[in-house]
Amino acid sequence: MKKLKYFLQSETLRYIIFGVLATAVYALVKWLSWQAWHSGWASETVAQSCSILFAFVTNKIFVFHHKSDQLLRDFISFVSGRIVLLLLAIVINWWFVDQHPQLLMNLFGLSKNRMVAELNVFIQVLTIVLNYLYSKFFVFKNKKNSAS
Repeated sequence: MKKLKYFLQSETLRYIIFGVLATAVYALVKWLSWQAWHSGWASETVAQSCSILFAFVTNKIFVFHHKSDQLLRDFISFVSGRIVLLLLAIVINWWFVDQHPQLLMNLFGLSKNRMVAELNVFIQVLTIVLNYLYSKFFVFKNKKNSAS
């Protein structure tokens, strides 16, 4: 019971909850901007920007309780981490989907569509974990985080 209570009050749970909310912000803004402009790239750009801004603010204030007078530095660091992980996802997709799909298809006995779907799930989980670790230990590093 203590473990459940601890988890319900934990930073990890707050990260998950605000991550789900950031996804909801993305979906809502994407839909609204698509309805307004009927442009894929424009609606994606606005939705991603709003989602990243929402994630930054909620992670800073509610998840990591980060106190810093370096708001611009923190924001640039946060966005930079997201961009690096986006590039990693692009490279993984390029390598395993576009260049060498047979590697994973043969290894796991999957059709290409199934392999792409499972690879996407893997990439999303990897991205969530790496974003959390990057945010915790680099962007929103408090004195108590650096001591542990």
